[in-house]
Amino acid sequence: MSFIYKCPNCGNSVTIEQQVNNITCPYCGTSYNTDANQQPPQFGGGQQQYGYQQPPYGQPQYGYQQPYRSNDVFSEGPSGKSRGIAALLAILLGAIGIHYFYLGKTTPGIVFLVASLISCGILAAVTSIIALIQGIMMFCMSQEEFENKYVNPAVSFPLF
Repeated sequence: MSFIYKCPNCGNSVTIEQQVNNITCPYCGTSYNTDANQQPPQFGGGQQQYGYQQPPYGQPQYGYQQPYRSNDVFSEGPSGKSRGIAALLAILLGAIGIHYFYLGKTTPGIVFLVASLISCGILAAVTSIIALIQGIMMFCMSQEEFENKYVNPAVSFPLF
């Protein structure tokens, strides 16, 4: 018999196989006590649920973060940034640095924008070639590599 408790801190459902007095939420790590004499709250008007239950959208399964989905280019990673959208912005509007603004990197975005506007198109060709290469690289790399290289980099101006 499975028991379903609701975490008082994060509100996620915690399913355990046997009734215990102390539960640690796998989502937020909060430990809380349950009354062993009380029937735990259950979904569906007190009916027991069987089989696999899909967690709510955006909630991690089994208490850990879901792995990167590298096969879907347009899915959002843990940061909420899609490498497909960033790559399209880099290919189509990369000369003015729009992809950097999408990634939250305002300094490189301003550098690309100012370089394109002040140079009257001479540096725009250079920045558009750089952005085209970046866009192609974003399409070819996994979501984890994208997150490490462009969203959470060690440097503030990620080029290649």
